[in-house]
Amino acid sequence: MIQLFNEIHLIIEKHEYIRKEKGDNYNLFKVINMTSDETRVHSAMIADLLNPNGQHQMENVFLKLFIERLNGQTDHIVSFTCDNAKVECEKYIGPKTDTDGGRLDIYLTDGINHIVIENKIYATDQENQLLRYHNFLKRCSKNKNNTLLLYLSLDGEVHDIDKTTGGEEITFFTISYADFILNWLTDCRHKVIDKSLIREGIAHYLNLIKILTHQMDKEKNELINLIKSNPKYISCISQYKDAIREVEISLQIDFWSQLEAVIEEKGYEVIKESFSDYKYALDNHKDYIRRYYESNNKYQSLEFKLKTISDDYQLMYAVQVDWRTYSGVILRDKEGRIVRRSVVKEIQNKEIQRVINKINKIIENDNRYQSSDSWLLWEYTHPTINFRNLNDGDSQRHLSRMKETIESISKDIIDNINMILKEKHEKIL
Repeated sequence: MIQLFNEIHLIIEKHEYIRKEKGDNYNLFKVINMTSDETRVHSAMIADLLNPNGQHQMENVFLKLFIERLNGQTDHIVSFTCDNAKVECEKYIGPKTDTDGGRLDIYLTDGINHIVIENKIYATDQENQLLRYHNFLKRCSKNKNNTLLLYLSLDGEVHDIDKTTGGEEITFFTISYADFILNWLTDCRHKVIDKSLIREGIAHYLNLIKILTHQMDKEKNELINLIKSNPKYISCISQYKDAIREVEISLQIDFWSQLEAVIEEKGYEVIKESFSDYKYALDNHKDYIRRYYESNNKYQSLEFKLKTISDDYQLMYAVQVDWRTYSGVILRDKEGRIVRRSVVKEIQNKEIQRVINKINKIIENDNRYQSSDSWLLWEYTHPTINFRNLNDGDSQRHLSRMKETIESISKDIIDNINMILKEKHEKIL
């Protein structure tokens, strides 16, 4: 096993040297630290390429390539008039309820046909998200042949189908960055081979998609050939996989253990018993971290109380992981159940409403912060760890510097708590 790992390391070092010499490591999206921002990078880039009036000034060339590839890969044939197309990013479709409203990541229409693209990189699925967009499309046209709902993710898989569909039977198609978008971008680049700035812009984005979907071809192929050419290595594949899995499990246990220790040093008491919708990350009986890798368990977390409000509610802070780590504020009732944001705004309690008003201002003034029906406020941790894909956003490097990473995340948590709870001229910790 040690011999194989040494050979793998040599191959990785060699290709890193080649990339350095050729300048292939330089990617504008990595430079500005925006490799996985769904709205400001991926949706914006794809929507502009699809838009006949986009800044590329190629009219509907890229849109036609997209529709052609779509018709070749789905059972739903789209008769889309590209000359009349309008494309919107983050289209507002009304106040969000259980069945309607919200914002569409990408919306295309030619006046008759309507296409909605739900774009997921690492973000969690929202409650009833696809159901709400499905209902929007039903209002757009009574003819279902004129509407199409697409779910775009790195691998073409839906992260949590019951959550995003609300358990309803709805029609949608999945497409992936790894296949559909990568090949479409390759087609687009061929169309602008003589237009250097557009070509290189697409090339940088294409390179980013390859990084996110682990498709750096030459290095990957050499690693594959190394193992396939040696029967001894092939016979030990399961042991290699098991060893890597155990390292991943151990690193995540270290992450939660060290974060818990720092939180408790700050004077907060982490809840160390799982219940209903709280999966205590270090629960030895439930073994959530191992199940995260072996059976797709997710949403393990650390949670601690910020304050009790009128004996009926507990304002809590939580750090949680789906693919990536995020943290924020939730409200629980005296039975320990999460109080949905749609319900919280109706509670007749001055202290709760004061907190909600402060949170709303924070979200309005800083686009790092978001809310959902379960979370009054949440943001990705700084730095963010993607435990499903350690290549994302330097996750491996952050885990190799665990103490520094935990200090940064915990500082950000305390800053958030102070921002939400402190009165003027008062600091909590």
